[in-house]
Amino acid sequence: MKTAPYAAALIRLLQGPLYAEDGTAWDLLLRHRQAVEDHFAQLGLEVLVAEHDGLAFLRRKRAVEGEGEEEPDVPELIVRRELPYLASLLCVLLVEELYRFEESGGDQARLVWKREAIRQLVTPYLPARSNEAKVDDAVDAQINNLVRYGFLRKMKGGEDALEVTRLLKYKIDADRIREMKEKLASHAGNDGS
Repeated sequence: MKTAPYAAALIRLLQGPLYAEDGTAWDLLLRHRQAVEDHFAQLGLEVLVAEHDGLAFLRRKRAVEGEGEEEPDVPELIVRRELPYLASLLCVLLVEELYRFEESGGDQARLVWKREAIRQLVTPYLPARSNEAKVDDAVDAQINNLVRYGFLRKMKGGEDALEVTRLLKYKIDADRIREMKEKLASHAGNDGS
């Protein structure tokens, strides 16, 4: 059997989010979009393509009420992770910053933060501890997890600069932000202020 001409796009999507700057794989996705969508639909997945954000990713196909036959029970290919408190807090704060960044309409195409700035962003929401190094290590560990999940990307030329990817706003919508902030506030034992 001959390899599909859009195989590079399939593989990149299976590896994680696909970005416009990925060049050839992005172009193949756009050129063969219907074939790529059909391929993943057979696996119970859908391809979300946000051309205006230069982003595409896979997610589990969502059932549509009143639509024909029941789908066969297929094992999940896309892993859903329950994020720990600190990672959830980081996601909520970073997606809010991303929305602010987009609303400001500045001349920058990407929201880039230094690790230290991310640590400072989250610190007010953490309980006071005497061992700052331990807190910094915990925050850094969760930053590294967010890089692995595709919510942050390391910028070329330095591990300290991280892009806040637009994947965050597709994974965490405004309603979920409110819901998560309420949960985080109750977890922290405060009134959310």
